[in-house]
Amino acid sequence: MDNIGEVLKFLRRKEDFVSGDYISKKLDVSRTAVWKYINHLERYGYTINKSKGKGYMLLKTPDRLYPWEVDRYRNTAILGERIIHQENVDSTNIVAFKLALAGEPEGTCVIAESQNKGKGRLGRKWCSPVEKNIYLSVVARPQVHPSVVYPITFLSSLAVYDTIETLTGEKPTLKWPNDVLMHGRKVCGTLLELSTEADMVRFVIIGIGFNVNMAADELDDEIREKASSLAMETKKLYERALVCGMLLSNLEKYYLRFKQEGEREICRVWEERASIKGKYMAINQIGESYKGIAEGIDNDGAILLNIDGKIKKIIAGDVSF
Repeated sequence: MDNIGEVLKFLRRKEDFVSGDYISKKLDVSRTAVWKYINHLERYGYTINKSKGKGYMLLKTPDRLYPWEVDRYRNTAILGERIIHQENVDSTNIVAFKLALAGEPEGTCVIAESQNKGKGRLGRKWCSPVEKNIYLSVVARPQVHPSVVYPITFLSSLAVYDTIETLTGEKPTLKWPNDVLMHGRKVCGTLLELSTEADMVRFVIIGIGFNVNMAADELDDEIREKASSLAMETKKLYERALVCGMLLSNLEKYYLRFKQEGEREICRVWEERASIKGKYMAINQIGESYKGIAEGIDNDGAILLNIDGKIKKIIAGDVSF
């Protein structure tokens, strides 16, 4: 953490003034440097009471996904050790993919306050209003064969599941392959993009769009009946840095489990959480539709659909119950 984050630590330790002299001695910098850090914080949106002879007192923290704010709640050793925060991007996945191609190490996260061209599955647009939700992409470099990489998409939905359950006390619904719903409405989607060679994965970008504080009037008309947010479903607002830190912690928990126990274990856990067995569903693919009873998830993440007594393995598609 840089000195701006360290100054914030001092300001947060007590609800009173902290002298500039005290901070300068602790950080081994000049009083002028401390004053500059305070001014930087104000430009970042922090409200600070400055009193001659007393020092500085933090009055208000902006709801922003600055790295040092997310770090307060992040309990990880890999994911989020480097966070690249942007005000606005085309898509966090696009930025993360380019960085990964250039050699960015595993665990690097790209977080944006808004997106111009947020991406969902099958090229769909992802609604991305400013400073309301979490738009996050993580660079992962698992040393696995491309044939077993698909279940990584389950890691993010499981991480979101745990985060929502901790925050709200409610169990959300997992919808194959990558959605998380509350009360039947989508609050999170994930998008996996990867670069592979013949027999190995070079890197995977785990993209997460998590609707946290978005209001109903900020949803596009075409998705208003199907989508929602944590705030809309629970009637309260959330500190996004807290949500993001918890999300990264939960994501690393499942990522390490994937690397240690394999894709079969992740598929098993997802299948158990989703309670998918025995559900009658329709799966739409481009130009085709299948209806049947789900028999569960195969070891590679595909859904096993019982259609009139015959099991069909489906790799991708849109599910409706």
